[in-house]
Amino acid sequence: MTTMIIFHEVKNGDHWAKAWQKGVGGRHEMFAKIGTKVRTFQDSKNPNSTGVILEVSDMEKCQTFLESDDAKKAMEEDGLKFETIRILNEFTP
Repeated sequence: MTTMIIFHEVKNGDHWAKAWQKGVGGRHEMFAKIGTKVRTFQDSKNPNSTGVILEVSDMEKCQTFLESDDAKKAMEEDGLKFETIRILNEFTP
């Protein structure tokens, strides 16, 4: 299992958060399909500053998904500001 941390700004933090509500069609379900668990975060002083922690079972599958048209469409729908995305991958020194 590998952990990834992804930070990003969004256009509307409330809109972004609604996409992450658990249930059918939510982003948690989308990531569960590739065996990835997600925890979501928002800055309490700036709700448009958001992030996720991914618990990834298959990095290749996750990378392929994140680069897919479906993932890009979801990011656009959620209002991500693509230029602000920062990804930290866990490593063992």
